[in-house]
Amino acid sequence: MKLSFRHVVAFLLLVALSVGFGYSFDAIATVVEKNSYPRPKELADAVSVQADTNGIPEAIIWATIRCGSDFASNARSENGEIGLMQLTPSQFDRIRTSLLGLETTDEGLLYDPDTNLLCGCAWLSYLYEHYGVWELVFAAYHTDTETVDAWLSDPTLVDENGILREIPDKTVAAYVKNMKKAVSYYSKLYYES
Repeated sequence: MKLSFRHVVAFLLLVALSVGFGYSFDAIATVVEKNSYPRPKELADAVSVQADTNGIPEAIIWATIRCGSDFASNARSENGEIGLMQLTPSQFDRIRTSLLGLETTDEGLLYDPDTNLLCGCAWLSYLYEHYGVWELVFAAYHTDTETVDAWLSDPTLVDENGILREIPDKTVAAYVKNMKKAVSYYSKLYYES
């Protein structure tokens, strides 16, 4: 993980405070980790609503936002993915019309955090219904269902139980690895007692 100047300064400040005020290193580490895996207050209610509506753990939604846009609602990738949850305009149209039964609208709404969350979470929910395994959901979210389905139908890529042994695309595999790590951190930091 590449640390920004802000993260390094925050860490050094926390170390200095721990020495001066006697805080434990674990407490400092938790603060640093929460800085790296935040839950911005302005998104908290919308994420909670979408988690409840779509039956998705909040940790997965936060991880998807962090790994996709790093919380920038105006983010646009080289591949044309837009907004918090990094959806393409064609995905946006398909999700709104096919999954949500809404009219197609201006792609500018992809930059609206609530609309982007609504569509991104509907897509995650659909993918989970289709695959039932979060690792495959993450892979399909990053690439597409056709590619993941092709991998699952290739006997050289699956084990005797039909489980994908490894993801053959390095970019998708790296994304899935980052998602699993982020979900783990979000779960540990905010949702485990």
